[in-house]
Amino acid sequence: MGVDGSPGSVAALRWSVDEAARRRLPVTAVLVWDAIGEPRSVFDAASSADRAGLAQAARRVLADTVAAVHIPDPAVTVTERVEEGSPVPELLRLAIGAQLVVVGKRGHGALHRLVAGSVCQGLVHHASLPVVVVPGDDDRPDGAAGAAGPGDAAGTAATSVAECPVVVGIDGSDASLRALRWAVAAATARKTALRVVHAWHLEVPVYPGIYGDFGSALAEQAQRTLNDAVDTIIAEHGGGLPVQVAKETVADSPARALLHAAAAAQLLVVGSRGRGGFTELLLGSVSHQCVTHAPCPVAVIR
Repeated sequence: MGVDGSPGSVAALRWSVDEAARRRLPVTAVLVWDAIGEPRSVFDAASSADRAGLAQAARRVLADTVAAVHIPDPAVTVTERVEEGSPVPELLRLAIGAQLVVVGKRGHGALHRLVAGSVCQGLVHHASLPVVVVPGDDDRPDGAAGAAGPGDAAGTAATSVAECPVVVGIDGSDASLRALRWAVAAATARKTALRVVHAWHLEVPVYPGIYGDFGSALAEQAQRTLNDAVDTIIAEHGGGLPVQVAKETVADSPARALLHAAAAAQLLVVGSRGRGGFTELLLGSVSHQCVTHAPCPVAVIR
């Protein structure tokens, strides 16, 4: 996972350690620095601006970040690595053979409170393995640590993050089916429920007289798409799933539907690309919106 000394990277490391405890896997915490003073935390901590001073400061920033995170399971090992270079290529290189890349939504930088960071976006766009983007406390409304408020969209009270469901968005694409498989495993590891959401939306205005018939047909197709996806995964598991599954179709845009569901989730899972134009050229707009705006960690699955 990537570390830069920011509060967001502390939250990401904490999430990584918790996930590693569930999976019985080690964690490699990586800080990548360069000679022009990035990340800012390394430049500020350096006693001198030469390469030796920056390298020493990078090691100290990384060690301080790891020390700030409680490791609940003594079986989880955290290896610290400091590398000089450009963060995205270095993290992608070190991620070869890993199961997961974890990064904070925003690091140090002038625009870190306005947009998802460039390192985060670079990893999400280019990694060949799942990437989890973890928001810091300042990304969450009212300081909530990823838990639901008084109730979710169905009016169900949630008292802790651990009791919140894993939410996954599906659209019938191969990418969303892979996301659903991953989400089943994530919900199983957390011993929590899985909420599968499929949104349908009228992209063009229609005359009121035909809205009812057209909307009804779209709603029926949406339900079939949702049922087919879940049934495919059930069949892969031999006719049953190890978690409770709630299926939901929503008459809204996919991004709004998933962001609404994410308010009551401990984890949101999306495919890297869904159905739509230019799917092989850029990250899907739904995934991008979820990474940028979701109040809970977002897993982007390829």
